[in-house]
Amino acid sequence: MPAVASLLRSWFSEPAAPFELRAPSARWGTHRPHAPRRLRVVEVIEETPTVRSYVLESADVASPLHFCAGQHLTLLVRIDGVTHRRCYSFSTAPGSSVRPSITIRRTPGGLVSRHLHATLKAGDMLLATDPAGEFTLATDPAGSRLVAFVAGGVGVTPLVSLVECLLREEPASRAILLCGNRSEDEIIFRGRIAELESAYAPRLLVQHALDTPPAGWPGIAGSLDGRRVLEALGDAAVDDWFVCGPEPMMHSVREALVGAGVAPDSIRSERFAYAKSARALPALAARITFAASGRHVTAQPGQTILQAGIAAGLELPHSCTMGGCGACRIRKSSGKVVASEPNCLTDREREDGYILACCSYADGDLTIESH
Repeated sequence: MPAVASLLRSWFSEPAAPFELRAPSARWGTHRPHAPRRLRVVEVIEETPTVRSYVLESADVASPLHFCAGQHLTLLVRIDGVTHRRCYSFSTAPGSSVRPSITIRRTPGGLVSRHLHATLKAGDMLLATDPAGEFTLATDPAGSRLVAFVAGGVGVTPLVSLVECLLREEPASRAILLCGNRSEDEIIFRGRIAELESAYAPRLLVQHALDTPPAGWPGIAGSLDGRRVLEALGDAAVDDWFVCGPEPMMHSVREALVGAGVAPDSIRSERFAYAKSARALPALAARITFAASGRHVTAQPGQTILQAGIAAGLELPHSCTMGGCGACRIRKSSGKVVASEPNCLTDREREDGYILACCSYADGDLTIESH
């Protein structure tokens, strides 16, 4: 990829101005469950043979849909009398002239995704919780930095929104977007990404990778793993990283970056996989103390901290209830838990004592700092 390396070298002919990453707006621990909002499907867009975007508008004109780039909606989808919760990231950028959209891949074993693809059409109504999520990017009009975005498959959904916001709101910043897909016909937002690349040239560099590339493919040949990401970036001095895609890809990329000396705190990731049940749940009831209120709750065997708290009348923050969004993140000051994996907590959050109430079980007496 000589052209890529040449462009990257031109970006760094002079040192970039220093930039301090600001903390995102605090949503951890502030999200409270409200009555679901009603959203109308305005348009359905066929992105690839297995991926569709759903353009949305609020059914209540007095309550428009406000969100940050990188956030998601939790849909409440009723199938055969059972309500299922699923998180889907916004694929459009706030502040643009287009309506909010979510993008959904139809997976072979995906009960909800298959149902939505088969039934959802323009004019239909959806129920959803308020937008949530911390996979966001604080921008500064005076900032100047290089941000790399690494997407695997439908993981490009929040990243394309983040890329657009960064380039629009930080005129001196640059972005690299690496997109991995199985085949050429599965490249999501190919036309839109090309338009962004043209509109923001030379500040946006895009590279596509295919697992099975056709003859003469000009992009990266092979799955977008950690080794290929390092090869594509070369010696580029990236300030911040955003990674989203399948678990194996994200693990490979993170391991490669950390191994190459990238500070772990500069790597942000968003997981689309939901937590599976923990293999060995605590067999005994446990006492949970919520320090802020002094309330004591008993969690029965097989009952998550969230379930125990809500059953006792506590207003604990939550959204997806499947370990995927982080809205139920709380911090323990003492005690141990058994957690279902994978979930969206970062390594640093785990080290700092944070847990997800929706997929954590008290293993003996436990004290929570808040509530």
